[in-house]
Amino acid sequence: MVIFMEVYNKNRDQNKSMHDEIREQNAKLKGAPLREKLSYFREYYLKGTLIAAAAVILVAYLVHAMLTGPSDTAFAAFFYNDTGDSSNTGLADGFAEYAGIDTREHEVYIDATMNYYESENPNFDIYMGLEKAMAVISTGELDVIVGDTATADYFARAECLHDITQVLPPDLLEAFKDKLYYARVGEGALELPVGIYVTDSPKLNEYYYYVNREPVLCFVVNSNSMENAIAFLRYIYLEDSTAAPILP
Repeated sequence: MVIFMEVYNKNRDQNKSMHDEIREQNAKLKGAPLREKLSYFREYYLKGTLIAAAAVILVAYLVHAMLTGPSDTAFAAFFYNDTGDSSNTGLADGFAEYAGIDTREHEVYIDATMNYYESENPNFDIYMGLEKAMAVISTGELDVIVGDTATADYFARAECLHDITQVLPPDLLEAFKDKLYYARVGEGALELPVGIYVTDSPKLNEYYYYVNREPVLCFVVNSNSMENAIAFLRYIYLEDSTAAPILP
């Protein structure tokens, strides 16, 4: 009992001193310039605020998707660091028609609002984009990721991408054998072909998605719709909607 009281008193004293320190810091900031207040907020509160905001937005996104979306998603792609018009649904609509997907019952979408840049302190938009991507990947909804090599590297390290040679049919593997992108997978030193350079894709160029850039297309490892993901690769190599495909 004596030991318990000693521990209790010690914790109480620690809590008291911590609260006293917070009060002292707040008192000092009352008359401080705005720059000092912002600096204090960034140091002590910004990280927690971002995490809390991310959690709220993520939950809201998932709830909204479940309540308002079609019965299931037939195809989903995230385009990172692109130059296209994110409001243009032409590529997704054209693919749905090409693949014979009834969009009244199944959703087909391309999110071209995503950005990723390597940084020790990513900004809020990048942080939220990665949180959103991981949430959609965890449900098996996301099929394709297109972006620059830094984006492919990030998702490869997170073990989110397929080894291209394990999922492509022989004709496509032969067609793209000289365009494979290798990245380190997980925490090890092993590099695998996780993407395909699609710089010369007629469809991506038609919609100006990656002007003066070298996009890499990757397949998400736990995609629920790999057949449609592979069909999308074929589709973006059509010269136009009525022409025969460039690929076999």
